Amino acid sequence: MARDPVPKAQEKIVIQRSGDRCAYPSCGIALSIDARAAEDLHKAVGKVAHIRAASAKGPRYDVTMTSGQRGSADNLIYLCGPHHDVIDTQLNYHTVEFLQDIKKKHERTVARAMSHAMGQVGFEDLELVCQFIGTGDEPTSDEIVIPIGIKQKIELNSLGQISEDRIRIGLAKSHEVDAFVAAIEKMRPNFGNRLAARFKREYYGGFAQGLQGDDLFEFICSVALDNAGPVESDKLRAATLATVAYLFQLCELFEHEHPAA
Repeated sequence: MARDPVPKAQEKIVIQRSGDRCAYPSCGIALSIDARAAEDLHKAVGKVAHIRAASAKGPRYDVTMTSGQRGSADNLIYLCGPHHDVIDTQLNYHTVEFLQDIKKKHERTVARAMSHAMGQVGFEDLELVCQFIGTGDEPTSDEIVIPIGIKQKIELNSLGQISEDRIRIGLAKSHEVDAFVAAIEKMRPNFGNRLAARFKREYYGGFAQGLQGDDLFEFICSVALDNAGPVESDKLRAATLATVAYLFQLCELFEHEHPAA
């Protein structure tokens, strides 16, 4: 039987949730090596592993799962090389329940660290997040969109409790993001619209890959973080979340009205 593939978007989501660190207990090693020369790129050295195998002969295979379920971020865990190998060889210890538990605890720890770092986010961090729109012109719209309630929009986009909590955490910095955008627009007119347009492009790119709800929200955050420079940190992840939550609040990202009947 063929091995079910893992979509690149789902890989990005699980790496984003893992904070670029090994999820194995008492490990937590950083899984990227920063470039030391200007011409080099940083190198990701982590490995995405399946909790339930991608093929019938693999460890912890579950015949009842669909191909999409096997390749989803919920069935993936991000590990260093040694721990990636050990979970697929010492099977009596590394059960489905064990892996699901350590994944949940690790992702919760990453989210908590990002929340604590939110108070440290400053102008320079937001600048790193927003730099990926480049200097070219993004197609923009000058249409004014009336904001709707955050709760209503969360429900409209089928976001779960984790995304809702992260949006509310990110909105703690909405005033700072607003001030940042206003300051940049004095030097680069229409910056706010171009920023929203760039994020919208990533939104539709993720949607085209079949992402929805929580996965789509995480995907947008991961794309922004990927383009924020080679050195990741809890503070930079917090700045990314603050920027995406800010645009979410303004209805510049995700659906903001029910389709016409």
